Amino acid sequence: MSVPIDRRSVTRELRLLLQNVDELAGEGLAAALQRVAEAATVVLRAQGAGVMLADEHEVLRCAAASGPPGRGLATAQERLGAGPAQDSFAAEMPVASRDLTSDGRWPDLRHLVDRAAVRAVLSAPLTLPGGRAIGSLNLHSSRARDWEVAEIAATTAYAGVVASLVSMALEARLRGVLLDKLLDALRTTTDHPDPEDG
Repeated sequence: MSVPIDRRSVTRELRLLLQNVDELAGEGLAAALQRVAEAATVVLRAQGAGVMLADEHEVLRCAAASGPPGRGLATAQERLGAGPAQDSFAAEMPVASRDLTSDGRWPDLRHLVDRAAVRAVLSAPLTLPGGRAIGSLNLHSSRARDWEVAEIAATTAYAGVVASLVSMALEARLRGVLLDKLLDALRTTTDHPDPEDG
């Protein structure tokens, strides 16, 4: 079974998963994404990290953050509809900013983030197998700095792992929905036997 291609269907199912309608390995998807964001700070050596997922209207929303600065960065990008995460999601490629406080691509963003905690930002798209971006992984640093090619590659690879986690959760949910429909159909059939069967 594969995840539906229609991005609107995918985002609707993601919303249900994030509302803890289903569980993934004993924990909800929201809790799993929270752990992913926290682990990213260690694995990718960043001061903060966050995961943003698209809603049905293709608006990125904060799904998890390692701390208040990362949540603030995500919320600011939600509010403005602009920023590295938005650009990464739209272009389906990594986007880096050496210093968000002086980056001319998003001049309003610097006024909405904690400037002492968020300076350099790196965003990589979360892309489902089949090539559909459904969100972004964001890293930030409290000092201005250039992101090295190896860091960008590692972040992109980690974003691929996160996208795989989301894909597995979606597939598990869809299997559950299909199983429920099949069981309902079987119950209906057994509750109302065919009159010719006697």
